Amino acid sequence: MGLSTKIIGNEAAATCAEALLRHAPSSVDRVLFANSGGESVDAAVRIAMLATGRSRLASLRGAYHGRTAAALALSEVGIGTLSLAPAYPIERIEIGDLEGAARLLAGREVAALFVEPVQGEGGIRPVPADFLAALRRLCRETGTLLVLDEIQTGLGRCGSFWRSAADCEPDILLVGKTLGGGLLPLAAALYSSACIGSRQTDPLILASTFAGGALAARVGDAVLKTVGRPRFLATVRELGMEARAGLAEALGGREEIVEVRGEGLMIGVQCATPAFAGDVVMEALKRRLLVTFCLNELAVLRVYPPAVVDARTLASGIERLAEAVGAASRNAEGERSAPQTFV
Repeated sequence: MGLSTKIIGNEAAATCAEALLRHAPSSVDRVLFANSGGESVDAAVRIAMLATGRSRLASLRGAYHGRTAAALALSEVGIGTLSLAPAYPIERIEIGDLEGAARLLAGREVAALFVEPVQGEGGIRPVPADFLAALRRLCRETGTLLVLDEIQTGLGRCGSFWRSAADCEPDILLVGKTLGGGLLPLAAALYSSACIGSRQTDPLILASTFAGGALAARVGDAVLKTVGRPRFLATVRELGMEARAGLAEALGGREEIVEVRGEGLMIGVQCATPAFAGDVVMEALKRRLLVTFCLNELAVLRVYPPAVVDARTLASGIERLAEAVGAASRNAEGERSAPQTFV
């Protein structure tokens, strides 16, 4: 059944695992459930080190993979988070620097390379497809496992079931967030039994008390059925285009807004300064609209409408965000024109 979370599983977890694998690329054929995306990253680290016998890891500049110890070590968080000294060396690769990646991996000391196909906390920035394909080739040549982190991008967020997994065929594919339906904590690491043996995924090493529980797994299976409906992903793509076009029209004339970008309903609004972005977040809250900023790019607003949003609600959200931007602009103008007080 492809399930390796527990020594003794349950029917719901097996059903959810089978559903995940039906939609997954052919390069993965096993499922290890976790309680969060960060836990799935930690599991991938352990699997990769056990499978390769190597102790070094690599990720991309600007990456964000979670807040567990291993996931945070793989991340570059730009808000002054306490820096934890990792128990193993972490290497960084600049996006687009293929020569640097080749030099790093040529030493055959890196167990796994972790990649987000679109950097969420890094500012809603896609990794170019040709660079991702080249990384896939380099990993194969050097015995490095490619871990594709689709925790934010997968399950429809970008308008397709997987943003990049179907094209680059990862050795380990990470999924989370959406999988729990916003109700229960559920994530998973999907991996290849062809390059990762059974000893490296022994449940005695990777088992979890609650991961892959029956209730969470039933929610996960329901999510997969919803995302797999014929019109679901097409609707996400259509609404995503409407949202980006609507935001560009509503905000395009303001000097404080640099760019609107994204894929599907994973949208970033680049502001001129982090301070302005922070003020927009607070003004949006006053209008009962939840947006936030990217942890590694504080001037970029993360705008993630629910994938089940309807056109009317989406239009209302765009209007409220435009009002929030207008209010933040007036606030900034008021601060500039306020009389200076000298003591």
